[in-house]
Amino acid sequence: MSDLASLSSAATAYVVDTLYLRHPGLAARFGERGRAACRADIGHHLDHLRAALECGDGRLFVDYAAWLADVLRGRDVPVDHLAESFTLLADYLNRELPAPSATAAAAILADAAAAVIGQPAATLFGRLPVALSESDDYGRLALAGDHLAAQGLVDRILHSGHDYSDLGVHLIQPAMYQVGQLWQQNRITVAQEHLATAVTQNVLVRAYMQAEFAANNGRKALFACVEGNQHSLGLRMLADNFEIHGWEVAYLGADVPTADLVRHVDDWRPDLLALSISLPRQITAARTAIANLRGELAGRAPVILVGGLTTNASTQLWRGLGADGWAADAIDALRQAAP
Repeated sequence: MSDLASLSSAATAYVVDTLYLRHPGLAARFGERGRAACRADIGHHLDHLRAALECGDGRLFVDYAAWLADVLRGRDVPVDHLAESFTLLADYLNRELPAPSATAAAAILADAAAAVIGQPAATLFGRLPVALSESDDYGRLALAGDHLAAQGLVDRILHSGHDYSDLGVHLIQPAMYQVGQLWQQNRITVAQEHLATAVTQNVLVRAYMQAEFAANNGRKALFACVEGNQHSLGLRMLADNFEIHGWEVAYLGADVPTADLVRHVDDWRPDLLALSISLPRQITAARTAIANLRGELAGRAPVILVGGLTTNASTQLWRGLGADGWAADAIDALRQAAP
């Protein structure tokens, strides 16, 4: 959607100027700082809209809109202006984009505006693995920063017959998704969310050290968050699972520049590449990375799996990205990667 990218600055200016003209109280209440924040928000809308159009899946943008509306409501911010901003974007793009693209964009924006007013449930968190009964308790301990109690709970689970894969998929993953939802609803702070993540990282290190490792199976797997994705906890658990199951693993972590990713894949020659996408606006980066890998490496490109929070909303997203498959969690990924 190069047309949409080229219109981003002008579209943002139109929406922001029109909102402030229609609602003079905005300037009085928020000043220039508020106008700058509004411009940034419209930029995010356009990033997510572009991703939805590229993948031919409007649900990606509607889910983003529903998520954002929940965030605003949790902070007692009215969502009327959010819905209005979508309508104004549609008006502008109808005038400036070629007809097929304009029609598609307007339809998605109309659905999003209606969804915001209708208070829908976003589906980003809608496909969760079955949680162990202790998952809620673990989440509370992690949020409280109680390392020792959280570790004790994990030790009991491991000693009861569950392995590292069970721990990550059925305890940690549901608990941390719940932490994310609590932040979305303004029931916890960013600091508390970071504390829960830090506790979980420490817990996972100890669990990893207690795991029984399979013999090396002669296969290599590379793990990376696409450029712009700062959320790497889930990917870390995935990489650990593959290593425990006998794979040689390289974990690149968060926000890996596309050019460096391609270079590393070419140098290391993995059998499998797992890419993490946490937000819809990272879809363009994922698509670019996969296209560059295919273009530059051709038959030497590895099997490419995608996963991450935003893929939960569209289980067919991987097809539009040019990947070879999608995995919901570590157990699913290991099953698909089995020879």
